[in-house]
Amino acid sequence: MTTPRLRLAIAAAFFTYILAVRTWDITGTFLMLGDQIRDWTVALGGWRDLPLAGPPSLAGGRTLGPIFYWLLWLGRVMAGPFTDNLPHTGGIIVAVLQSAGDTCLLWVLMTRVPVSLALAISLFAVSAPFDLGLSAVIWNPPVAAALAKIAMALVLTLGSEPPHWRIGVTAAVAWMALQAHSTGAFVGVPVLAALVAVPLVGRQWRRALQVALLVSVVVIGLQVPYFVAQARDLGTPLAPTVVIDSFAQASSLDVGKSFSMVVDTTGDLLVRQMGTWTFRLPTLFVLAIVLVSWRRDLPLLAVSAGCLATAVALFATWTRPYDSYWFLTLTTPMALTYGLSIAAIPRPRVVQGAGLVLLAVVVALQPARIAQSKLSFKYPEYRAMLVGSRQLAVQAPVLRDIRVTFAVHPSMDKYFIYTILGGRMDATAAQTAFIEADGRVRIE
Repeated sequence: MTTPRLRLAIAAAFFTYILAVRTWDITGTFLMLGDQIRDWTVALGGWRDLPLAGPPSLAGGRTLGPIFYWLLWLGRVMAGPFTDNLPHTGGIIVAVLQSAGDTCLLWVLMTRVPVSLALAISLFAVSAPFDLGLSAVIWNPPVAAALAKIAMALVLTLGSEPPHWRIGVTAAVAWMALQAHSTGAFVGVPVLAALVAVPLVGRQWRRALQVALLVSVVVIGLQVPYFVAQARDLGTPLAPTVVIDSFAQASSLDVGKSFSMVVDTTGDLLVRQMGTWTFRLPTLFVLAIVLVSWRRDLPLLAVSAGCLATAVALFATWTRPYDSYWFLTLTTPMALTYGLSIAAIPRPRVVQGAGLVLLAVVVALQPARIAQSKLSFKYPEYRAMLVGSRQLAVQAPVLRDIRVTFAVHPSMDKYFIYTILGGRMDATAAQTAFIEADGRVRIE
């Protein structure tokens, strides 16, 4: 569709823009609560101390692999020296991963559909207020979403008979998305299925068997750390126990209810209309178009309609409450599904025109969507804690206590930044410090 040089320029500008939006004022609003402090403490340790399983999961046990902690640690090693290893470094790392995933997918889409439509799809997905608010938070769901988007991009570049090493890399990234968070399965499962389905559809039976064996070896190999962690602590339940129980105790399948919940919740994350819109009928319509128009492109179906279908199947027995962030990995596949229905129009000029119109609308909506994203997952108190702790680390390297004169979340550790900067708490020290709401400090 475009020259590689032009695609590179567009991709670079796109990456720069979305990374800047995600990390803007991160030193003043970074979310530093109990979970973030726990995970950043792990990242501050040595590589020998890295866990072999992921963080605790609401789905039961711990997530299926340590990739979240390993990526966070690697990012800290690379970026930490430039940021004093402060907690917001972790937010920058997550934002970089997210932006890299979005840019990889944009790069591939620009080879499949007109540039204007590819940009409209990508920019609309990344500026979803909920996604944007979470995209610079130390938390495993946005990392799963980043890995899922990289897997989507990889599988779309494979072609009919790619070398086995590329299949292995794609399978590894897809499975790591699931390791980072259980909702990575919405993308990881259809991507892995597509790897095997492509040679099967082509009646390449031997190659299909080779690919299936390769995928199995990759998945089992990536699970070795988790199996070792389970062997070390036999009392830890295998994750995801809640999901397994839901399947085991299901009395019936309710595909209709599951479909409605999946598309309505994901659509709400994309447009942030707080339940005022329904997406069932429009999504059924565009799914029909995509399934007919792209029926010969299994990888493309897998990363669009296939992701939605996987989520619907997994939630068909679900009877518990839903959390919005579970659908974070589905926002890009859903936006892509709608975009592909436009790309299916048989007149290229109409598609290009529609892409330009959509891109103009998405660009015009950027200020409002960015402003909406700032209403959640922000912690303005971080600025005062950061500024005050910096001053204290210089003026009083040893303190008996630190007290804050403004309200903070109960799970926030008021000593955390101070100790990272080299300060030391000692119950026998003579001085106590006070941090004011504007970051000023008093030492008594």
